[in-house]
Amino acid sequence: MIATTKKFKVLHIITNLPIGGAQDNTLITVEGLNRDRYDVDLISASDGDWFQRANAIPNMRLLVVNELMRKINPVYDLIALIKIFRLMKKGNYDIVHTHSSKPGFLGRIASRLVGGAIVVHTIHGFPFHDFMHPIKRHFFILIERMVARLSDKLITVSKLNRQKAIQLRIAKHDKFVNIYSGIRFDKFENISVSRPAKCRELGIDPNSKIVGMVGRLSKQKSPHILINAIPSIIKKFPDTQFVIVGDGELRYDLEKLIKKLGLSERVHLLGYRSDIPELVSIMDIFVLSSSWEGLGRSLTEAMYLGRAVVATRVEGVPEIVHHNKTGLLVPPQDVPAISNAIIDLLSHPEKAARLGERANARVAKDFCAQRMVDDIECLYEKLIEEHAQNRRKNSVDSD
Repeated sequence: MIATTKKFKVLHIITNLPIGGAQDNTLITVEGLNRDRYDVDLISASDGDWFQRANAIPNMRLLVVNELMRKINPVYDLIALIKIFRLMKKGNYDIVHTHSSKPGFLGRIASRLVGGAIVVHTIHGFPFHDFMHPIKRHFFILIERMVARLSDKLITVSKLNRQKAIQLRIAKHDKFVNIYSGIRFDKFENISVSRPAKCRELGIDPNSKIVGMVGRLSKQKSPHILINAIPSIIKKFPDTQFVIVGDGELRYDLEKLIKKLGLSERVHLLGYRSDIPELVSIMDIFVLSSSWEGLGRSLTEAMYLGRAVVATRVEGVPEIVHHNKTGLLVPPQDVPAISNAIIDLLSHPEKAARLGERANARVAKDFCAQRMVDDIECLYEKLIEEHAQNRRKNSVDSD
């Protein structure tokens, strides 16, 4: 830390606050930043299950911009930009830290229009992916290159994400720093859950094998891939039950698919839950079926809990899921591959247990929440010092 009593004003911006990895990362950060060193504000829309969680964080101002939304809407986006600009001008921030694509786009533009602040952006996942139309994908890459120029530093949540961003020429390598998205390990410690009682609560036979996933019911998470794999799995393991935690725009379509496949007694769509650690603890296998993914918050949490995981080989996932070492990797959108991997782990419980132990060790090593906050503070301090040096140099040059 720099030896000074000066406090710096920091503004974080995120779209809204549903239960999700980027949101958890942001809230852990704004909660953990040293208040003797930083005054912290957060801009967000007021919707989402974690809005009240954010509102309860002590010594932090929560500033609401309800026009800030995930979907592109030129009218609302312009209104959000104007409101963010005004809040920044009034707040006179030293550091602006944006999270995810829309806040990164609007927040970085607004910050540079106001001027004077250090600008940091965290890439929780790219706004483009390999299943997009090539023209649309290239357009989003160009946008990311443009707003990257407005950033003093770009944070990636996996080294593979950083490598991909450099290969796509979003920015040069020296503009990136990798800081893993930290987990509050304490909420997973000493979990006291009775598997029989929890299973009875869910309407599941405690003697069944349980395969589960946690995530938004969205195209990104591709839960339909897991559901389409189930018929092949239950042919070999007829007592297996499937638990899907989360909600989203695909719920109705998934309900129809489950009914069409005759899986209503097999698949439990639980919606959003506050007892995720307990639910993951009773799973024998955890599945991440995403078609694209920055890293996967639910994945790292499941690994910390020692679950055997089957995950898609996308973006940053192979950085922590090493095939046949800390889990099993399969290609995205490959139903037979997901099915075969789950059958493999159900057929070899000793292998599943071994992978779960190694998964826990891998995540425990690098994904501590306090380490993430410390690394972000170190980055802020480095940028503050560089900013001060540049001001001194410019002052000397002008003389």
